[in-house]
Amino acid sequence: MTTASTLTDRYVAEAVRGIPAAQRADIETELRASIADAIDDRMEAGADAAAAELDVLTELGAPRRLAASYSARPTALIGPDLYPDFVRVLTALLATVVPIWFLFSGIVTFVDGATPLETVGAALYGSLETAMAIAFFTALVFVIIERTPTMRSRHRAAWTPASLPEVRDRRGYLQELVGGIILLVVIAGAVIALQTAGAVEGPAGTLIGPIQPGLWASGALVIALFYPIVSIVFHVFGYYTGWSTPNAIATVVFQVLFVVPAIWLTASGRLLNPDYFDAVDWPGGAAVVTTVIIVLVLLFALLDAIDGIVRATRSRRTR
Repeated sequence: MTTASTLTDRYVAEAVRGIPAAQRADIETELRASIADAIDDRMEAGADAAAAELDVLTELGAPRRLAASYSARPTALIGPDLYPDFVRVLTALLATVVPIWFLFSGIVTFVDGATPLETVGAALYGSLETAMAIAFFTALVFVIIERTPTMRSRHRAAWTPASLPEVRDRRGYLQELVGGIILLVVIAGAVIALQTAGAVEGPAGTLIGPIQPGLWASGALVIALFYPIVSIVFHVFGYYTGWSTPNAIATVVFQVLFVVPAIWLTASGRLLNPDYFDAVDWPGGAAVVTTVIIVLVLLFALLDAIDGIVRATRSRRTR
């Protein structure tokens, strides 16, 4: 049987329902006293009891929201204090781990015998799975921190104007980005032109280019385009999210994933076709071009890794 109850009784009962039992009695007493005092003030101003009670409860708002202000329990998965840190960590992980995984999984899939199209599809699917897993587990960690008082109340460094980041030179960066894309297109176009339009007649009477026929037919050079494409995406993320130590570490890992197979492929004679250089009357050309390619690959990779470390160092100093 339901007994008659006032609006105040119903409001207080709903408000304290989600509050821990150890706090419930004290908060109920405090809330009832606060409501009673507010009703008395309105009645002294000339309002009748029923209207005064209704107005006071309306001003207090939803009881669940009021209860949240009394309780230490968080009402959001990730509260406003931790949310900026959550976004920063998640962005750093997505901007570093996903591009590296895309390149790594593409290389492994292709070596396993997949076609270029299958390789790209598998790399994209794997990267999507990786991104979803990173987002889920990062959110889970911050949810646990949000609900663990000792972890949530950890000491934080006080913010100062010195932590403000430098203003990015967007125009200069876009010029570098466009220049990198143009260089990529020129190099890819030159390789394709030499292998097709620049082909010469080989020992067997067939047309040959500077790239080993088996390597060219396998589509491995299409997979090689993963590196510059992912590198461009990687740098775009770094620019818009800000360079950090994880970015610098990921840059080094990224370069190693490219440099090691590229140098092995070139130095082992699996990249260039000696018959092509013999046909163009440059018998030692394969050795010379091999040396040039290895030097350039090492130089560009080293410069890119150093650039990432320098950017991260500068960004860290401004925080």
